[in-house]
Amino acid sequence: MTEPYLTNDQLAARWGLSPATIKGQRARGSGPVYYTIPRISAPSGASRVRYPLSQVLAFEEANQITPN
Repeated sequence: MTEPYLTNDQLAARWGLSPATIKGQRARGSGPVYYTIPRISAPSGASRVRYPLSQVLAFEEANQITPN
């Protein structure tokens, strides 16, 4: 069984932030662990960044973030 993942837009909606804010956190290295999937695996125009749900939950707990 594979682990569920969130896209950049899904994580932004979960936290009530803009996708650009999540992208900025990723660039600064201050957000949760993420993976970039190969272009060939992503649908055309789709975000290639994926956040494992387990890592998002751990980050939320460690940083006292309450999702929307």
